[in-house]
Formats: sequence, structure tokens, C-alpha cells
Amino acid sequence: MARTRLWISTTLLLLVIACSLLPCEAKKKAKKVKKEKAEEKKEEEKKERKPWNKMTKEDWERLEREAEGPGEPWKPPEPPKVQFDPKNPMEYMQASKKGKPAMMFATLDKIKDPKTGEWRERDKAETEELAFRHKSLMQSGHLEATPYVIDPNKILWTVQDGSKGYEVKKFLMEQPEVEEFEWDQKKTTKASWNKEKPSEL
Repeated sequence: MARTRLWISTTLLLLVIACSLLPCEAKKKAKKVKKEKAEEKKEEEKKERKPWNKMTKEDWERLEREAEGPGEPWKPPEPPKVQFDPKNPMEYMQASKKGKPAMMFATLDKIKDPKTGEWRERDKAETEELAFRHKSLMQSGHLEATPYVIDPNKILWTVQDGSKGYEVKKFLMEQPEVEEFEWDQKKTTKASWNKEKPSEL
């Protein structure tokens, strides 16, 4: 009987020791796996941070394979969260363009040549000077728009927030030198602007 108790107590003692060692081993294994993953991640980051001029042919091929992979599925942009108010359609139009870059074109009127007395289009230097003047006036009114002279007498205007395009349009159409304004393939002349202006204000 004493022998049986000794055997049972020894077995229990061994089981307790084994059970106490198992979590330690599991923790060690988990730490080891975690450490290996961290090292792998560092290696991947090192590979990713490789300067372009030191990329090998294998690196370029790997990048090509990654680019050709399935990637994330395309999601269409969400429509604006503004309720359409038939009494104020401009508010809805501004909200639909908010946060998206926009490009607009302004065509300038002809000027009288002081030497010949004939009407002519502005040259590139004159157009650039006028674009700079308009940009400065816009900035003084806290309106950020960037002009690019694409042709003599024609200026491309860009804004980072499309909802500001309406302010750019209003400003430019009020300038005596601007003859026509085009945005989203819709052209506005001085005559049509004078007709639609009251509804937009």
C-alpha cells in the first residue's frame, strides 16, 4: 500500500513538473516563431527599400509578378452624401466635384496692336503675364488655382478641389480679358454667362 502511494505520488509529481514545463516550452516556441517572423519582415523591408539604381533583374521581375497579381478589386467612387435640392442645384454640383482635381480652360479676347492698330491674339508672354495677374488676384481672395499657358491666348487652370472650380469660373468670367470658359466640355461665353449669372449667385 505504501509502495502504491509512493508510485502515485511520484507519478503525480512528474505530471505536475511536465505540466509546468509545457507552457514554458510553448512560450519559448512562440517567442522563437515571433522572432523569426520579425526577422523575415525586416528582410522583406530591406528588399523593398532597395534603391532603384541597385535593383537587379530578379528584383524587377519580382516587382512585375507582384504588379500582375490579382491585387485589390476596383471599387467605384462613392456618390456625394448631399441630398439633391431642386431649388439649389449648384450646391449638389459643387459637392459632387469636392476633393477631386479639376482642369478648366480660359480663352482670352483679342487686343488691339498699338503699332498696326489691328486686332490680334496675345502672344505667349502677354498670356503668361495675364495668367500671373489673375492667379495673384485669386490668391488674394484665398482661392488656389494654378495656370498653365498652353497656347497663346489660352490658359489651362487646375484646382486640387473641384468644388472650387465654380469660384474660379465666376472670377474668370468677371475679368474683361476672358472671352470663353470651358469646364467638363461645357463652354461658357460672356453672353451665356451674363444670362446664367443671376441664377448662380
